[in-house]
Amino acid sequence: MEVSGRKHKGSFKDSAEISSAEDGEVFCQPCSSDGDRMVAKGYCENCNEYLCATCLKVHRKQAMSRNHKVLEGGNMLKARMSSVTLNSCSELCVRHTNEIVKFYCSAHDVVGCGDCIVLDHKLCKVDRIQDISMNYFHGAEHQELQQKVDQFLKNIEQVNRQIQTNDKNIQQTYIKAVNDVKSFKKEILEYLNKAEADMLAVLNKRKRSDEKLMSDLKEHEKTTRGNIQELHEKLQLQLNQANELFVAAKETKERVTRIGDSIKQLQQDCKYKQYVFVCCKHVKDMFKSQSHSILGELLILKDIAEAEPQFDSEIGIKASDDTEDCKIFACALISFNRIILADLSNKCLKIVDIENGNIAEKYKLKSGPWGLAVITKNRIAVTLPDEQKIQFLTLTQCDKITESNTIKVKGACTRIACQENKIMVLYRDHVVILNMDGEEIKAISNSYMEFLVDIALDSGYFYVSNRVLRRSCVFKFDLEGNLIATYNDKDLSDVRGLCVTRDGKLLVCNWEYGGNIYMISPECQKIKAVLKQNVRVRRPYCISFCDETNKLFVFNNESKLDPKLKNVLNIFQFK
Repeated sequence: MEVSGRKHKGSFKDSAEISSAEDGEVFCQPCSSDGDRMVAKGYCENCNEYLCATCLKVHRKQAMSRNHKVLEGGNMLKARMSSVTLNSCSELCVRHTNEIVKFYCSAHDVVGCGDCIVLDHKLCKVDRIQDISMNYFHGAEHQELQQKVDQFLKNIEQVNRQIQTNDKNIQQTYIKAVNDVKSFKKEILEYLNKAEADMLAVLNKRKRSDEKLMSDLKEHEKTTRGNIQELHEKLQLQLNQANELFVAAKETKERVTRIGDSIKQLQQDCKYKQYVFVCCKHVKDMFKSQSHSILGELLILKDIAEAEPQFDSEIGIKASDDTEDCKIFACALISFNRIILADLSNKCLKIVDIENGNIAEKYKLKSGPWGLAVITKNRIAVTLPDEQKIQFLTLTQCDKITESNTIKVKGACTRIACQENKIMVLYRDHVVILNMDGEEIKAISNSYMEFLVDIALDSGYFYVSNRVLRRSCVFKFDLEGNLIATYNDKDLSDVRGLCVTRDGKLLVCNWEYGGNIYMISPECQKIKAVLKQNVRVRRPYCISFCDETNKLFVFNNESKLDPKLKNVLNIFQFK
């Protein structure tokens, strides 16, 4: 029996492993657990453990172990006891600390020392632990306990992985939220700068108009004043001559009328209309409001595992100059309101404005694109298998696409994924990791990789969908090519597109008529099926998920499918 409180690696059944050097020396096990290699000087039969001189000295002083049987020198066993022993129990009673636990009461399912039995279990059937422990060791109760503890270890490992995922998500969520706040502030400033420029333009236009009016008024006033002065002087010359005055007055009658009209017009035009700036009411009310943050608030998104997708909207994705029905082989989100599509049949890329529900940009390619990945917000990579190359493209703020550099690849790679300056390209039966310059870092092949369809990356791991008749499944590998987990499902008839959410869940397209989408855990365990038998989902081929809005984007793909189902982007909101 081991000393209470000692940590012991392994299961209930002790192993025959010993800490020994190549020359046969045995080392102290307590010291080895701390990383020290001290030669053992003794062996405790009760604890089934080797001890160095220092640990042996302490062992003999402690109350709980001073009576243990210790073998020293040449009497030491050269290997730990691998069988179950029936040595006397050395555990001390928690109530009577000077007594050793020796008995078991089956009626109360408790163990105790002799004092416990005399005081509390005089009328009970009591067994000596030494007499029943072997049966317990080989019994169902012990096996059940072992299974429970093993399951606990698995559960705690899952919790540990979830904590690590949460820690990563906390950092990513914080960084994104900070960037979103700053981005929104920038948008507000740009809006205010534009609004200010527009308002100043109006003011300047009004000022120029008023200044021209004043200039015209001054010129008009000057001309009218000259006419009045001329008339006045003429009348003054004829002031003492009645006949000439009469004639002059009659000859200038029409002129006087015109001068009078001019003065009236001048008087009317001189009524200047002043103006003042009045700020926009809803903007002013927003800044006055104290009930909430002006910029926004933190919205807690519901875990999609606990939510159900509901149809939100559909967007037509067939352009007016498309010659074929759309065959969307890949899609990727650029932002929460922009998604880029690889249309194989029309040999083009399309940027869809999710908010306005239209095609914002279409870019023609020389051959059909099979896969695409968003590297940064303004840079994407597209696989062109017919040309055996990866084409990089640049996106402008106005949704314009321009070609950048290209990478030649060996053979026809189909799908692509990017993460941390690495590119992973998918071939039929293997995966190749490249750097951004196209140099091969590692090629990963495995007997499980038979007919690969899609690939998705998730922080040090990658998933591939493997489509083999009657054996469609999803594999999870590490970046060294070691198989970590497998997702098999009897209902998974033809696996296609994959998509990893921020919290590590994997969405899997089951490409069958009326097919659904499966949600699985990072351990490749099925969580649930979503969009089962949905009228808008008939042949789900590729998908994207927006972690910011909890929206799912689904594309159907099949030659005989109703055009209304394959020329649209279906959007579902998890609620």
